[in-house]
Amino acid sequence: MSDIQLYLLEFDKNKKEASAIATQSAKRLESKELKLLELIESLGEYINHDDSATRAKGNVKIQTVKNAPSESLKNVHDSSPQFMPRFINYFEGEKDPRNLMIVFSILKVPMTEWDIGSDAQDLFEAVFNYFPITFKPPPNDPYGITTQDLKDRLRDCISSTPDFAPYSFPALLDKLDSTSMNTKRDVLQTIIACVKDYGPRTISLYSVTLWDALKFEILNSEEEDLAQEALSGLAEIARSLSRASSGALNAYLKPIAKECNEHLEDAPTKQSQAAGRILGAIASVSPEVTNTVLRAVLPTLFTLYQAADNIPKRRGLIEVFVQLIRADLKVYGEWRAAPSVQQITNGDRTFSGDLAASNALLKFTDQALEVLSTGLATVPVKEVSFRLMTLDALLQMAKVRQLLAPQEIAETIKLFHTIVITEESYGNDELKAAAINGLVEIGQQKPQLIVDHAFPAFMAQLPDSDAGGSTAYVSVLEAFAKLGSERQLFETVVIRLRNKFNVAVQQQASTRYLRAVLSAILFAFSQGAANLEGTPESCPYYNDLILPLLRQPTDANTTGPNAFEDEGLLDLIGRLSNVVLRRQHLEFQKQIAKETYTLFRTGSAKEFLPFTTNAAQTQGRTMIVSTHILAALQREARPAEDIHELLTALINFAMIDRLSPNVRAATLAQISLVVNKFIPSPELKDITGGILYAPMDLLNPANLTTNSIRTIFALIKGLVLRNHTTLTTIFPSLLALLSSPEHGTTVARGFSTLLQPDDLLIKENHCFISGLRKQKAFSLLVPNIATSVRSATDSTTKANYLIALSGILRWLPYTIIEPEISALSPLLLQSLDLPPDEHEVKAATLDTLIAFLTQNPRAIEEHASSLITRLLATTSEKRNPAKVRAAGLQCLALVPGQLRTETVLPFRKQVAKRLMASLDDGKRAVRGEAVRCRAKWMGMDEVEDEEDE
Repeated sequence: MSDIQLYLLEFDKNKKEASAIATQSAKRLESKELKLLELIESLGEYINHDDSATRAKGNVKIQTVKNAPSESLKNVHDSSPQFMPRFINYFEGEKDPRNLMIVFSILKVPMTEWDIGSDAQDLFEAVFNYFPITFKPPPNDPYGITTQDLKDRLRDCISSTPDFAPYSFPALLDKLDSTSMNTKRDVLQTIIACVKDYGPRTISLYSVTLWDALKFEILNSEEEDLAQEALSGLAEIARSLSRASSGALNAYLKPIAKECNEHLEDAPTKQSQAAGRILGAIASVSPEVTNTVLRAVLPTLFTLYQAADNIPKRRGLIEVFVQLIRADLKVYGEWRAAPSVQQITNGDRTFSGDLAASNALLKFTDQALEVLSTGLATVPVKEVSFRLMTLDALLQMAKVRQLLAPQEIAETIKLFHTIVITEESYGNDELKAAAINGLVEIGQQKPQLIVDHAFPAFMAQLPDSDAGGSTAYVSVLEAFAKLGSERQLFETVVIRLRNKFNVAVQQQASTRYLRAVLSAILFAFSQGAANLEGTPESCPYYNDLILPLLRQPTDANTTGPNAFEDEGLLDLIGRLSNVVLRRQHLEFQKQIAKETYTLFRTGSAKEFLPFTTNAAQTQGRTMIVSTHILAALQREARPAEDIHELLTALINFAMIDRLSPNVRAATLAQISLVVNKFIPSPELKDITGGILYAPMDLLNPANLTTNSIRTIFALIKGLVLRNHTTLTTIFPSLLALLSSPEHGTTVARGFSTLLQPDDLLIKENHCFISGLRKQKAFSLLVPNIATSVRSATDSTTKANYLIALSGILRWLPYTIIEPEISALSPLLLQSLDLPPDEHEVKAATLDTLIAFLTQNPRAIEEHASSLITRLLATTSEKRNPAKVRAAGLQCLALVPGQLRTETVLPFRKQVAKRLMASLDDGKRAVRGEAVRCRAKWMGMDEVEDEEDE
């Protein structure tokens, strides 16, 4: 019996034995005991069989052929003139994707390793018959063969040899006319593969033909990704021809430049925009291509620009010019970055010396600068899009390596800072923002030019005092702040703004101006984090900037009345301290920690807040600064010798009624920070237990006040972030307070603070932030609250539980809530019945319901009637804030698309009628949501009609 017969005999009975036979056949092929031709002939009837099971039996044997030494195949081919036609014919009609993956690999051997000569067309057609691949794997396909696997393997075959070019390009271009976007996509990707692999000599024969076909997909693009593929194809042709003779490259580029120039004459049109994209894609390939395109296009572009009699046409031409500059930038690189395009040196041309000196754009620099500078400076302010385009063009030119001289870049900088300083506000101030960002980008390339030319102009615009009330300095400070984010400009920016701040303080400038200067410094510091770290002994920025600021609030000799009594100014000083201090070495932090409450004033810490409650109200504001310093400290940098004493002092201070909102918020934050960072775990239970329970007994209902409730939640928040075990006993006591007739509502609102994001209690401030804190809070609180809501008999107590529930859920990710959706949905819907003054609860509830409808609508479908009715009531209640009414409409708009039609359709008329009030709402945002909501509900009939058809 033959090997194939033996294999098939064993296939159904013993697959292990069948596999062993296949392996033995491969060894016999290698030793030449078995003739490959005989084996392939014996496979034919099985791999072409109509029955899939029979074809599957041939799979392992096909693997045998695939694994056979390539020399064996080649020897058979060389010794038998009729081998190739018979070889191709054996695989004709194969449909099994497993076999096709192997067949493509087998056929690729002769394609890449043999001289296929007159058999090229037959071999090409053998694989191209499968193009395009339309195979879709069945669900749970055990073999794991994807559509993309087959496409990639087939594409490798088609692009494997330039001998296929006479057949592949005509066939591919014919299929490019397909109406199927997927087919077009496959064609374009295959053309790119062919261009890469066929080589420049072959591509030169088809370059113009390919251009004629590919340009259509860009000039008349239906899908953006198809246009991108076509652009990549044109660029790849240019890249390939860059390795051929100059004649071949020029023959390709000449008709492209000619046609694109013709399209530019009609700018601005869709075709002129497409022409710019084509030129930009091709010009970014290599220096020679860039130079050829620039020389062919820029004279025409500038001539057309000068002759243009309207702004839109000029804008269209500048847009194309920007595309060309960006391409030039890729090829020749920036001042501080090497070219991103790999230079091509083979072929009959070489590039010697400094690459930048050969840049064809050098010839057009003067003309371009004149056109762009004049356009930016003289065109009316209202022509925002044109001026943005010219500004971008100037910026890109300034970035091209060795294109502009220092003085030319300085002139560009002057144009930009003039816009920032003198231009009046218009619209959204897009041009000012672009000018500032442009200065930042130039600062990355040429920082010294920014220091020499922009900084003096900006400093001249910053007053020593804003006595006149002008706010013209805002744009200048914004520019300074953003320039400070550049590493090489950071120190100069900080020094100049610090000096200006000191002068402004001496000149008794307004707190608004002082805030603005400090905000600019803070932005620079927050963006320039890498520049802030000092040594274990010192930190220059802390010593030179922060310490003088910390001493200012208590130094009466350096400030006018009330200058540093402004809480906003103190908050900025604190934030500056934080952003610098938290990045310092522990040893340095330990030095500063001692001054957390003295703020470098003479005396012991116990003479100052919070240890004494007799301080004046002005002194109380320093707690705002201390909070940020405390937040910055590492856990080992203790702010007090006795942390328990500090926590007790903070709690006593928080109980004072006369504290301003900002000072109270700072004090509560300190309580959370101390509990979270500075109390060791073994001591945490005893210390917090003595505060929440006896002897301080804050959780005792008899001791509740508004201030004590805030303090309780601040303390527990520190524990929640640590995910501490004491929460299992504390939470039940906290939940019990919801039934308090006098304070239950205040307690209920406090639950929303437990998981609320906080800009101080973060890992960057060395806090304990447990990854399981949200899961634990959910498991300890939500089931108990849900049970209590259902059993509550008093409406006020029930409302308190609903408020608490909503406050917790609003900060939880959907994945945590998901298991309890069915149980929670009715409770959330009841939250919408709360009085209008609980609008924050309603807003949070609506956000949660939107998540439910988006993620798992079936879980809430059983409550469809209650959901729709309550949403309509929420949207029509005028006492609800506009944001709540709009959110209710957003939620209602999801219902017809997320819930089953048969469930929702009965409510359509009711919804349409009730939405009339929202369509006439006094707030535009609400009216807009009402229009979108009505369209969703009215569109249900159309969906039904389409399904009936």
